Amino acid sequence: MRDSKAYQQLLIARKKIIFFLLSITIIAYFSFISVIAFYPSFFGQLIGNSFFSMGIVLGFILILLIFAVTLIYVYQANKKLEPLIKKIQLQLK
Repeated sequence: MRDSKAYQQLLIARKKIIFFLLSITIIAYFSFISVIAFYPSFFGQLIGNSFFSMGIVLGFILILLIFAVTLIYVYQANKKLEPLIKKIQLQLK
């Protein structure tokens, strides 16, 4: 089974999807944490005349980004990975 073309395609597709999305997630989190660690006053700045600081807004954007990454993964898994899994399952029957 591990020698089948469909299985190899599944591994390659999975690695591409995961590497891309994991890279986005890691870069976003490490950037956020690095700013907190090395330049915390940036997150304390208020935006305009509002009561919202940069830290609150960027933290919310980070949460939205991770939500978007999850949606992209689910879409890609359903579109690319699931057909390959079904193809492998049919080969095993």
